[in-house]
Amino acid sequence: MKCRPARKLFSLSAGLFALALASPAQDPEQQQPLPKITANVKEVLVPVIVTDAKGHHVGGLKRSDFQVSEDGVPQQIVSFRTTVDAAAEAVPETGQAAGAPAGTAAKPAPRPVPASNPVRRTYLICIDTLHSSFASFGRVKDALLKSLRQEQGTDTQYALMALGRDLKVVMDSTTDAAAVAAAIGSKDFAKTIQTSEAAGTAAAIQQFMVLMRNYCSVCACDSNGATGYGGSDGPGCGDVRSRVKSFIFSFEERTYILNRNFLLQLNDLVRATASMPTSRTIIFISDGFNRFPGGELYGIVRGFAPRDRSFQFPSRDTESELQTILKAATWSDVKFYTLDSRGAYSSAFSAGGTFDASTAFSSTPAQMDARNVPTEATATMDSVDRQGASAARENADAMAQLAHETGGLFFQNSNDLPKGITRALTDTREYYVLAYVPKNEAPDGKYRKIKVEVNGGDRFQVNAKAGYWAPEK
Repeated sequence: MKCRPARKLFSLSAGLFALALASPAQDPEQQQPLPKITANVKEVLVPVIVTDAKGHHVGGLKRSDFQVSEDGVPQQIVSFRTTVDAAAEAVPETGQAAGAPAGTAAKPAPRPVPASNPVRRTYLICIDTLHSSFASFGRVKDALLKSLRQEQGTDTQYALMALGRDLKVVMDSTTDAAAVAAAIGSKDFAKTIQTSEAAGTAAAIQQFMVLMRNYCSVCACDSNGATGYGGSDGPGCGDVRSRVKSFIFSFEERTYILNRNFLLQLNDLVRATASMPTSRTIIFISDGFNRFPGGELYGIVRGFAPRDRSFQFPSRDTESELQTILKAATWSDVKFYTLDSRGAYSSAFSAGGTFDASTAFSSTPAQMDARNVPTEATATMDSVDRQGASAARENADAMAQLAHETGGLFFQNSNDLPKGITRALTDTREYYVLAYVPKNEAPDGKYRKIKVEVNGGDRFQVNAKAGYWAPEK
């Protein structure tokens, strides 16, 4: 009996270990430098996914069907290739399904592929266990199990990571999707959500609401910006204001430290994924997080006291850490497909399951009116609700940016998580790779915007990375 050669796996754990040895301080300034475009490697590679209006992949396109520009300047495509999943390579000689319109990929029945087929793509499933709620975690588990049970990739490896206060490798590289599904259903994986800050954030918001109500009972801070305690600050306002500021500062400081460490670890994960000699996709699933630490509390302040200038709003954010991730991902063609695990949005912080303005006053607006509560209180609650909804949307901004800049997709405001996961798994199995030599060779470290268009573009959706950062001297 002949033994089939095993497919070679590429360990993400090994890549993370190597990074830990190279940069133990986990600080962007101390990490190994990103790869540069050198005199010998000048081409910019741009993986491109083309779909029709229904989300079906469009095959059969040629180099002449594409145009690419950098910062608005047309570029010459110097190389072009098509990548198709091995299971879909058994197509008619025409490369087109019978009766299908030109430029449409055939959909043949899958054929067996030898076990020796090399691993050509890596899917890293990264679950945010720091910011996601317990309710979202349950939805994510069910969605992953449903999607993975349909996986029949023959040249694909998967890995599963839980990113909370620390990075946990739940399942290292494997070609067995069923093994990943088993890990997702395990008790060990369920324990990773215990690092979540979602419950603590919800409790902090509720406490802060009580504090703000107390503040507005003695200080001039209502929605009109003046009435408050008889139209001016009352006795004890200074003490309450100090408590509000102290609460905000403590929450902001803790959140900043947690989020910065979270993004530093996500950057390590991107760099380890970039070392895989395959196509690389990170499926990042999260309830989202605010780029500005303390943003949720400042939203509440704006709701209660839109004209109050007593509070200094956040002067720092985690954009620097996010930019470091994007630079590493765009240089190495690591795609992010990001999914908002909160499901369909409702209003205010209830979109993330952490706050609902209607319960912050222990009454609904109708109940308050029924007790002849002053309409100013109802108006204030409506203002808080609107600010809360804005903060909830802002929590998705970083995920949207990760997907847009790297050529992936961001799925939000939907209860159909399996659809987003399945799209992430299928998109990078049929795509094109363009390459061009930038006409702008200035090593200035500036961002270069990329735009890819396809002939008949109105009929197609084109996804490609939005740009890259030029090298520096």
